[in-house]
Amino acid sequence: MEPEPVTSVFVYGTLKRGQCREHLWPHRPTRIVVARLQAELWGRHDYPALSPGDHLVTGELWQFQPEQVPMTVQVLDQIEGTNGNSPTDLYHRHVVQVRTDVNEQISAYTYYYARDPSEDGFQPVPVQNGYQSWP
Repeated sequence: MEPEPVTSVFVYGTLKRGQCREHLWPHRPTRIVVARLQAELWGRHDYPALSPGDHLVTGELWQFQPEQVPMTVQVLDQIEGTNGNSPTDLYHRHVVQVRTDVNEQISAYTYYYARDPSEDGFQPVPVQNGYQSWP
């Protein structure tokens, strides 16, 4: 039995609704819901960074039709500065498990910062009400 194809993207920063890069998505999603991921969120004035960690990070889960995913991922890879998760990338794309507000567990793509965030001027985002969220 083959695993379900990944048709969702978890975003936590400038690609969320109302943020400066929201208009860059190449397709309209079929659904956008609030979701959480176990990680560590870092922030600075211009954009956030995600790294492995033990906090719950709140963001948005954007879901697409399967045929829309290749172009969506290609566009997001360009925005996030990744080229096949090479050593010189700014971000690396990973498949993660996120949980929605209605307790669904869904596989999604997300982008982890490929460097040490603290060396690039990021600070840990404070935990508020049990979650990290940017901005």
